[in-house]
Amino acid sequence: MLCLDLSSFALGTREAVGIEKVLLLKEIIDRVEVPPFEKIPDRQEVKETGVASWTIPNTELTIVKMEDGPRAGMFLFSAETVELLEQFYTLAEPLPYKPGASIRAYEDYLYGPGTLLPRAWFVGLPTWSYEVIGGQTVWQWVGLAILLVVVFVAIVIVYSLGRWWDLKHSEAGGWILVGRLVSSLFVILSMQFVSLAINDAINVTGLPFVVVELTTEVVTFLAAAWLAVLVISRVGEGIINARHLRSASLNSQLIRTIMRLVAIVVVIYIGVVAAESFGIPVTPLIAGLGVGGLAIALAVRPTLENIVGGFILFADKPVRVGDFCSFGEKMGTVEEVGLRSTRIRALDRTLISVPNAEFANMQIVNWASCDSMLIENTIRLRYETTPDQLRYVLTKFREMFFAHPKIDQSSARIRFVGYGESSQNVTIRVYATTQDWNEFFAIQEDVLLRVGEIVAASGTRFAFPSQTLYFGRDDGLDDDLSAEALRHVQAWRATDQLPFPKMETAKRERLANSLDYPPRGSPDASRTKGEEAERAEPLSAPTEDELEEEPSKES
Repeated sequence: MLCLDLSSFALGTREAVGIEKVLLLKEIIDRVEVPPFEKIPDRQEVKETGVASWTIPNTELTIVKMEDGPRAGMFLFSAETVELLEQFYTLAEPLPYKPGASIRAYEDYLYGPGTLLPRAWFVGLPTWSYEVIGGQTVWQWVGLAILLVVVFVAIVIVYSLGRWWDLKHSEAGGWILVGRLVSSLFVILSMQFVSLAINDAINVTGLPFVVVELTTEVVTFLAAAWLAVLVISRVGEGIINARHLRSASLNSQLIRTIMRLVAIVVVIYIGVVAAESFGIPVTPLIAGLGVGGLAIALAVRPTLENIVGGFILFADKPVRVGDFCSFGEKMGTVEEVGLRSTRIRALDRTLISVPNAEFANMQIVNWASCDSMLIENTIRLRYETTPDQLRYVLTKFREMFFAHPKIDQSSARIRFVGYGESSQNVTIRVYATTQDWNEFFAIQEDVLLRVGEIVAASGTRFAFPSQTLYFGRDDGLDDDLSAEALRHVQAWRATDQLPFPKMETAKRERLANSLDYPPRGSPDASRTKGEEAERAEPLSAPTEDELEEEPSKES
C-alpha cells in the first residue's frame, strides 16, 4: 500500500480504500504478463536517463516519480492509475490466473466478514445472503442497516436522558450541563464504533464504505466541536461561580466573551483538521489569503471593529447589564453586552441591537449610576400675586422640601427667578434621594401635589398664557414725584455729577456693598462670610493661588 499514491482520497478513508486498491492491483498483476526485473528501470538507469515515469508493458499501470509533497522523489503507482484500478480489473478479470497466484483474494475480501468476526459464523448462511447487490452482499447490507439503526436509537435515548437530566438540575440551580456533555461524547464514541464495525466486522467496501465513513467523520467533527464549545463555556461559568460574580455583571460578560473567542479558535482548529481529513488542501487556502488579504480585511473590518468596541465597553464600563441608559435619541435597559453587539430593551419593550463599535462612540447617559435624581420645575404664578404672597409661597416651598425625607436638603434650590410674559416664575430644583425610577416618579408626584396645596393656601393661583384688559380712567403721572425726580437730575447737572455716560469712580466706591442683602430680618443676614463660603456651590474648584491666599485673608 506504500507504493500507491492515495492522495486523491480522504485521509480518513485511505487505509480501507488502500487495502482494496492493493487487492485490485494484485488481481491484475496475477493475470497479466510482467517484464523480468532486469528490464525494469533501476536506480542507476533512473539517475542516468532521468526517467520520471514507467508503464508496465501491455497495461496502463503507470509508476511515476513524485515531484512534491511528503513523498517527493519516490516512485509510486500514479493517482490516476489508482483511481482506474476497478476499470482495469474489469478488463483483466476474464484472463486466467498465472501459476502460483492467490485465487479470488479480492472477492474473498469484498464479500467476507472482517477480522473481528470469525468466518465460521458465515458458513451456514443461506445462499441468497451472498447475492451481490450494489457491490455488497445481502448479509452486508442487512448488517449495515441493523448497525445504523441500533446506533441511531442509542444516540436518541442518550440525548433524551441527557436533556432530562439537564432540565432537572438547571431548575435546581445547577450550572454543569452533564447531559449535553455526555450526549456529545457518546455521539463521538458511537461514530468511532460505526467506523470500526464497517471496517473490521461487516467489511463494507466501495462507494457505500466511503459514504458511511465520511458521514461518521463529519458527525464526529461536529460533535467534537460542540463538545469543545460546551466544555469551554462551562469552564467560563465555573470561573464566574468560583469568584461569586453576579451572572449579569460586566465581569461575567467579559469572561463569557473571552470564552467565546477561545471556543471560536478551537472550532476553527477542528475545522482545519476536518478539512485535511477529507482531503481538502488547507495550505493553498491559507496561502491564498495573502492574495485576497485586502478584500478579506475590508470584509471583516466591521466585525473586528465591533469586537474591539466590545472590549472597550468591557474595559471602560459605561454601562453594565441591567442598567437603564439613554444613547442617541433612545433609551432602555441593557440586557446583554455581546461580542458583536449590545442588546437594549427599549421602553416600548422592543429589543434594540446596537453594534459595539457604534455604541462605544455614542454619548451614553447611565441613569443607574445617579446617586440621586433631579426634580426641576418652574412654577408660574399670576401677576396679581403680591410680593408678600410670593414670600409666603417661597417660604412654604422651602419648609416643605427641607422637611421631606426623600429630598436632599443641601441641594434644594427654590428661587424667584423673574417675570415672564404672563407670570411670575419660581424655579424648583431639588434632588430626590433614590436610584429607582418608579420611586422617583412617586416622590415627584408627592412634591408637585404639595406645591399645588401651598399655592392654593397662599391665596394666589397658577398663571396660564393670557392677556388681561383693564378698563378705567387714566390718572396720568404723579406731578409731585415727577417734579422731585426732575429736581434731582437738575441738581446733578448743576454740580457736574450727572452719572452719564458712566458713574464717577468715587461714587461707585461709596456705594459698594451698601445695599441690604440678605434683607434685614432673614437668618442669612447674620451669617459670617466663612459660613456663606461653606454653603456655596462654586462652578469650578479653587485654583492653587486662591488656596494660598485663603490663610492670609483669614489672618
